[in-house]
Amino acid sequence: MNRKQYEAMRRQLMSDAQKLIDEGKAAEAETKMQEVKDLDAKWDAIAQAEANLKALTQEPEAKNPFATNETMGGQEDKENSIAKEWDSDTYKTAWAKTLVGGQLTNEEKESFSMVNEAYTHTTGNTGIVIPKTVTKGIWEMAGEMYPYFQDVTKTYVNGVLSMIQEDTSSDSKWYDESTETEDGKETFKEFTLNGCELSRNITVSWKLKEMAIEDFIPYIQRKMAKKMGAAAGYGVTHGAGPAADSNAKAEPLGVVTALTKESGTPQVVKYTGNVPTYQNILDARSKVKSGYGNGLAIYANSTTIWTGLAAVVDANKRPLFIPDPTNNGVFRILGMVVKEDDSMENGEILFSNAKEYHLNVNKEMTMIPEEHVKKRVTDYCGYSIMDGNVTTTKAHALLTNVATQTTQS
Repeated sequence: MNRKQYEAMRRQLMSDAQKLIDEGKAAEAETKMQEVKDLDAKWDAIAQAEANLKALTQEPEAKNPFATNETMGGQEDKENSIAKEWDSDTYKTAWAKTLVGGQLTNEEKESFSMVNEAYTHTTGNTGIVIPKTVTKGIWEMAGEMYPYFQDVTKTYVNGVLSMIQEDTSSDSKWYDESTETEDGKETFKEFTLNGCELSRNITVSWKLKEMAIEDFIPYIQRKMAKKMGAAAGYGVTHGAGPAADSNAKAEPLGVVTALTKESGTPQVVKYTGNVPTYQNILDARSKVKSGYGNGLAIYANSTTIWTGLAAVVDANKRPLFIPDPTNNGVFRILGMVVKEDDSMENGEILFSNAKEYHLNVNKEMTMIPEEHVKKRVTDYCGYSIMDGNVTTTKAHALLTNVATQTTQS
């Protein structure tokens, strides 16, 4: 069975199920839907076998849908055409119709097949690849709610990615002509970004699926941005990191986790009460090593900003939290932009150059629909694989309330 045969069989089964539903035969429709699930499972096995065979016969190919790498001749043209199709209105319409069970034109079928063969079935996963413009919209909405996730450095490498992490560095010295030069003490650590599964589900009633395609797409974007964004935002700030237990779920190593777990916690400053002092702010800022100041920002949740940071004053009782005259709605402290990020806990204030956090997206977002006939709803499961870690802790500092820190520990 090839992909076209699978799709034809699936469409026929879905059509039969819909007819049974229209006739009020719920039990028969449920049986027909089970046939769809069995067919999907069979195709999953075939796709996985194809992926395993490909892995044995050729080197794995790193895919980055957002930026096609330069290659030679026909391969470059092929990748460019696939990337262009992924960004097309035709594919976006085909994707949306597939989600709501609509009929695709021949052009839409070709577009749908081209993109999903390239970005999904080469990895053995049968989720439906979300259109580029929709994916971009989802992550942009997520970034508005979780700006730290938006600000971090991202790469798109399909596979294990090893990175160098700065550990310690000796001071550079000047010597007179007769003095022997000392050996430097530059030390580094290596960390590996594997793949942590990020999966979130939204449920849509069948009645709601009757809305127009142009309304359905932004609705799905907003819902998925809230779900996937919350998980991604948590991952880059508070993710637990690689699982020590094989049965535990692996997560990216969040920047807050990295700072609090570091031996001696040199990058952590504690304060008492609801409002940190001016000196607390200065102490935390001093923890960020020279060279990382350009791009440094402050991240905290709404409660901490408006009941804590907004009340901080200097020795002359002047507020540190001031509006940016060149950017309406933006506030700064000592020149650093303050960003409201709901992934931060109450009492946590993160000083961070987010570019010194590396997030690798191992697999771009796909979406898998699942019908529930009796409940007359459809589950849309968003799925992505990513992993992240700080490249150096010296580019970050955490100012944390003692009560909050005690509760977390």
